[in-house]
Parts: sequence; C-alpha cells; structure tokens
Amino acid sequence: MRNIQFALGLAALTLGGVGIAGCSTQTTAEAAQPLTEAQADAVLADFAEAVGSMDLGTIDKWYADDIVAFDAGEPGRISGKVSMHVANARFVDMKFDHAEMPDAKIQILGPDLFIASGLAHLTSTAGKVKEADYRYTEVFQKQADGSWQSIHEHIDAAS
Repeated sequence: MRNIQFALGLAALTLGGVGIAGCSTQTTAEAAQPLTEAQADAVLADFAEAVGSMDLGTIDKWYADDIVAFDAGEPGRISGKVSMHVANARFVDMKFDHAEMPDAKIQILGPDLFIASGLAHLTSTAGKVKEADYRYTEVFQKQADGSWQSIHEHIDAAS
C-alpha cells in the first residue's frame, strides 16, 4: 500500500510539467518561443545588408564554422569556414555593393532554424555599373550566443 501511495504522490508532482521540488520537466525545445516569419525576415534583411557591405569580416560572421555551400562561381562543394572565407573574398572582389532579396520564401523549421529562398538582385556602383541575379537558399540556425548564422547555402545564377 505504501508503494502505491508513493507512486501516486510522485505522479501528482510530475503532472503539468513540474517535477520533484518544482523543477520543470519540459525540454528546451518545448520552452523555446516560436520563431515568427517577421523575425526570420529581419534576419534575412540583416544578412542582405552584410552581403551588400562588401566587408569581408562582416560577411564571414554570417557563416557557421561547419558551413556547407554551393556557389555559382565555385566548382564543387565549399566545406567549412576557411573555404567559405576564400569564396567570400572572391565575391567581395566582384565589387557588388547592394543586395536585394525581395519576396523571400521563409520556411520555419523550429524556434532556432529556418530556410530562406528566393531571387537575389545584386548591383554595383563601383566603376562600371553592373547587375547580377541569383537564386539562393540559405539555412539559418540560431547560435548559443543568440546570433544567427548560415549553416547551408546554395547559390546559382538565374537566367
């Protein structure tokens, strides 16, 4: 009988996500606030601003250490931050100084993960004015420090 009373008491303590001594039994994912499309749009706008800055350090900060990327100007897969830095340096050398990413398709996968895809329009006012259009897919993940970084990027030329 005593075992049944103990089991019932323990069950009562764990109902509603509260464990012994009032400790929550919810997981981090359950406790995290949902990501809104407006928040994801703001992350993408900040990313576009960084790309348009043509500042290599500012652009590099947007990529995770273990980034995997495919770029229209690079043969094969780009793996890791060092390889991404080299690709970003080549991009900066192209002297595009403005990036627009209108009408992005945002797919929220969780409170700390989303995909943004669409068309990007790049322009340059340095020297001869030039333009380029690209299709992109970026997978952004929220980092432990609260910042967002791309963990996967795929870019190819739009015809």
